[in-house]
Order: sequence, then structure tokens, then C-alpha cells
Amino acid sequence: MCGIMGYSGPRPPLPLLVSGLERLEYRGYDSSGVAFFNDRGSIDVLRAAGKVSILKERVGLLEGHPGAAIGHIRWATHGAPTVENAHPHRSGPIALVHNGIIENEQALRERLKSEGVHFQSETDTEVLAHLIRREYERTGEFADSVSKALVQVEGSYALAILCQDAPADLIAVRQGPPLILGMGEGESFVASDIPAFLHFTRQVYSFQSGEIGLIRHGEVRIGTLSTPLSSWKSPVARTISWDPFFAEKGSYRHFMEKEIFESSRALMDTLADRIAPGNLLPELLPLAPFPPPSLTFVACGTSWHAALLGRSFMESMGIPSTVEIASEFRYRPLLIPKGSWVIGISQSGETADTLGALELARKEGFRTLGISNVPGSSLERESDLCLLTHAGPEVGVASTKAFHSQVALLMLFSLALSGRNHETHELAALTRSPHRLETFLEAISPERYDQVVERLRHSRLVMFAGRGVDYPLALEGALKFKEITYHPADGYPGGELKHGPIALVEPGVTIVAPMVEIGLRQKEISNLREIRARGGYVLAIGHSIEESQRGIWYDDKIDLPDGPVWSGVFQAASVLQYVSYRVAVALGNDVDQPRNLAKSVTVE
Repeated sequence: MCGIMGYSGPRPPLPLLVSGLERLEYRGYDSSGVAFFNDRGSIDVLRAAGKVSILKERVGLLEGHPGAAIGHIRWATHGAPTVENAHPHRSGPIALVHNGIIENEQALRERLKSEGVHFQSETDTEVLAHLIRREYERTGEFADSVSKALVQVEGSYALAILCQDAPADLIAVRQGPPLILGMGEGESFVASDIPAFLHFTRQVYSFQSGEIGLIRHGEVRIGTLSTPLSSWKSPVARTISWDPFFAEKGSYRHFMEKEIFESSRALMDTLADRIAPGNLLPELLPLAPFPPPSLTFVACGTSWHAALLGRSFMESMGIPSTVEIASEFRYRPLLIPKGSWVIGISQSGETADTLGALELARKEGFRTLGISNVPGSSLERESDLCLLTHAGPEVGVASTKAFHSQVALLMLFSLALSGRNHETHELAALTRSPHRLETFLEAISPERYDQVVERLRHSRLVMFAGRGVDYPLALEGALKFKEITYHPADGYPGGELKHGPIALVEPGVTIVAPMVEIGLRQKEISNLREIRARGGYVLAIGHSIEESQRGIWYDDKIDLPDGPVWSGVFQAASVLQYVSYRVAVALGNDVDQPRNLAKSVTVE
């Protein structure tokens, strides 16, 4: 995954590009670059290996000539993270940036070489620059040359393109990866994600796959690769409610820390206007009657863990549910009951495997639903119905508040499908969860975690274990720990420890045990006693953990407030996130942009 930033307007573009790339740095960090017009009317390209801060130093006080300009931050796929492979790539009068993968790159490269083209990089992106230049030399028409070149291309791409002969014009194309248009007063932006330009406009349009746009200051025309420029039309923008504050760190050291402490707000905004007596989650009404015979959730990573919790909530309401990893589901026979709903969960709404799984289900005649945090995403457009969480922009690569909002929406979803639209213990607990979580987070004492952080920091291996709803929490805790500490960690059902994983237990191994599921606590305690008997160190996270049991089945504990499971899930998740965050900071890691990871995976 890479990040694209483009601008066309009357302001000097370089400060805007660099600012946007800094806000997109969670999408990549291997290299970055900008292309802009200088005062002589020529395109200049500046590139740097490494983080945006290095590019920012190279740009210095340069501002660029008003008009069109493009920028890029790269997460390497084809070619090493070097200056030569950094974007933008240029061929004659054409300069462009690219997110995606060109599948027939090798065949195109060999053809172009045979025609005398010399390549400067190992990237598939440079192929696109040469193709467009060749067509431009034939036609002399910027937009037409882009369309003709891309007809020859197989794969996925989001592109922002400049032409030496059109200094105000920016062409943007989407075939797969996300591309968002921001429409301001007399100026326009194009980016891979909304936070890049959120400080300048909230008027957005999401390019659909297969669309191409010509952007000239505040004038925008959208068409398709197969339609002539004369038929392209002005897009209809939508106003988003995201506050630019959420794209800034404020007084927090890292975005991840800030977003952990924004989780209660994410819960509140996700549940707002969706809880009314006798009418929960009113967006579902067009899908009535329900519930369906069964539900199948498809998701990846953190969203998959949220789906596992969703299954628990659905089953507690008597609704049969299964959970599938999207990348596996889409390549297996679709053997689910007729009339079932297939529900894809993706924070970005652009996860390639989840979109592919829903496409398969839709082709087989199943009703598809999406759960996403991003308005206008592919998931929203391509599902029969998409339920939006309202966590606001999440910049940290390791998901925190988005996970909370997904879980809250799944809780509400289960109540709505079950017909329990009036006051129940579960609904009361869910309604009070934002306030309970806010109170809990406000009371966190960083000093209380110091000993825990040191223990985990020096552990040879960290294992997470739980039963019932604590099992998905254990998986999510282990994922967070791996993502940002880079230390080995795994999550297990508590009862499975003795079926193999206990062989790993010895002094120096720590077991983290979320213990929200009170009804299964005694069975979990039995498993943890086996761990301690073999030299493992047990950290318990839950409420009503008796101090008298310290040294019997646990070594240290983090107390949660007394309350129902449907509130405790959020508190325990926040503890797991915060502990991982603190350990990663103690290790000196880049918490917001962990190595080798991207915020959303838009290619297979």
C-alpha cells in the first residue's frame, strides 16, 4: 500500500503536498517524492529514501509554482526502497505516482525495451509512465493518452498524473485501490485517504473503480476510460463530518496513544441515533424480514477478531453465525445456507480480500452487508447495505478505536436482528459502555503499568489466552503485541494450551489472560494454574480478581471495574492495546508506523 497526494489550485503546492504526505505516512514509509512545476514552467521531481521527514528536508523552503503537483509515499512491492524506485516516475513530459500492482508489468517492460525504451528503476510504475508518454507522443492529448495507455494494462492502480504541457491539469485514475477527491474553493485535492486534505475541505468524492478525472483548480470532470472527454461530468461531492482534530496528535506522543483514549468517543458516535425504544439500528429496516437463517462474517486481521466477537453476540441471541478469514473464504466452495447474509468487515472499506469475498457471495446470490469506517469506500458502494462506524480517521497502523467501534456495532446488530428492541440487560450495558470506558480510561495511571511493561519487555515469549469472548480478545492482544513490539506472541483458547502450546512454557514466558467472561473463569483458572506450575508468569486482566489468589493462579493483575461482559470487553481491549503500546515505546519502536505493515491491504 502506498499513499498518493495531488493538488491543483492557486496556492504554492509543495507545503500542501508535504503536509498531506505526512498525514499519509501510515500508508508507507520506504521512500517519498513530489513532482511540481518550477517558475520556468518545467516539471521538477524531488525524491528521497526513507520517511517523509527526509523529503521535507530536501524540499526545504521550495514552494513550487501554483498549479498542479503530485506527491507519493511508498511501501515497496516491486523493487527495493531506493531513491531510484521512489515515486514520482517520469518519462519525457509525463510524471506520475501509483498505488497498486501491474500484473502484466514484465510483458509490457519487455515490449517497451524492444522499442528502445530505457528503464531507470525496478518498479512496475515506470512502465505506466513510458506507456502514457508513447501514447501522448502519438495523440498530443493528455487525457486521451492516459486512457489509451491504460487499456493495455492489467492489474490494480490508483494514479495521479502530470503533463509538462498542461501545468494546471492533474489526471487521476482509479482501478482498484482507493482514490478520494477533495473539492475546495477554487482548488482540488486528490489523495489515497481523507486525512491528507481534511484540513482544507470536507467536500469529498470517492472515485469508483474504472473512473478517470481531469482536475483543473476547482473544476473537475469525471468519466471512464472508455468514454470521450466531452462526455465527462462534474462529480457530486458529499460532506463528511470528520473533525480535523482527529488527524492531529495534539498533546499525545503518538497517534496510537491518542486513538486508544478516543475509543469512548468512537463508541458514543457509533451508537448515536441508532438506539431508540423499539427501533434499533434503523438502517436495517430495508432488509426486513430478519433474522436470516444464518450469518457469515468475512474479514482480515483486527476486523476478523471483531467478527469473532460478533459471532459470540449473535449466538447469544440465537442467530447461527460463522466467521471466515476473507483471503481463504474467497477461494473455497461457497457452502452456506440459502438466504444467508455475508457480512464483510473492513476499517478502510478497501481490503482487497474482503471485497473479493463479498463479490463472490454476491455472484452466488447472497445478500451482502459491509461494516466500514470510511464514507464512500468500495465496501460501502459494493454491498447491498453498509453500516458505517463513526470512529473518525484512524492514523495509527495498529487499529484501536476502530476495533472498539466495530465491536459496538456488532453488539447492536445482534440485538436488532434478534428483535430485542426494548430494554434488556445487554442493551443497557451497551448503552452505558461509552461512559464506563471513558471513566476507566481517565483513571488509568501510567505508573501502575511500569512493572507490567518491564516484565513483558523482557519476556522471551508472550502468550495470550482466554475462553468465550476472552479468546478473540486474546487473539487481538497478541496481534497488537506482535505488530508494534516485534516480539513473538500468540493467542490461544484457554482450553487449547494443554494441547500443544504448553510445551513452550518455561521461566521467562508470560501469559496474558483477559478474564471478562465470568461464567468460564474457573475453567480458565485451572488452565492458568497449569501454566504457573511450569514456570510461566501469569498477568490477569479482569474484575473481581481476588488479591488472596495472587501467587496461586496469577502473578500480577490489572483490575477492571465491576460490570457486565458487554462493557468489560471494551475495557479489556483498551488495556491490551495500552500495554502493547507502552512496551513498544519502551523498546524505542515506531509505534504509529510499524515495520513491514500498512494500514489497509489493498492488493492480494
